[in-house]
Amino acid sequence: MKTKWSSSDPRDWANESFAISESVKTGYCVMHGSSCDLPEGSVTVNADYLAANKPIVKEQLQKAGLRLARLLDDIFAD
Repeated sequence: MKTKWSSSDPRDWANESFAISESVKTGYCVMHGSSCDLPEGSVTVNADYLAANKPIVKEQLQKAGLRLARLLDDIFAD
């Protein structure tokens, strides 16, 4: 996993985050055909929401730490 996560570039990271935001489970958008539209009202962050999204957040934070470490290694390698 570490190799896969650290071999991508920032554009890939942004696209990955956008894909997660389009997931119905996150509640950030409602799919209408191929359009990801904002839901009516606001997203309610309750215990169910937190439980559903905790694994996603945990993995994204792990990826972010690994990717940041790689960027810093590349910057300070000289």
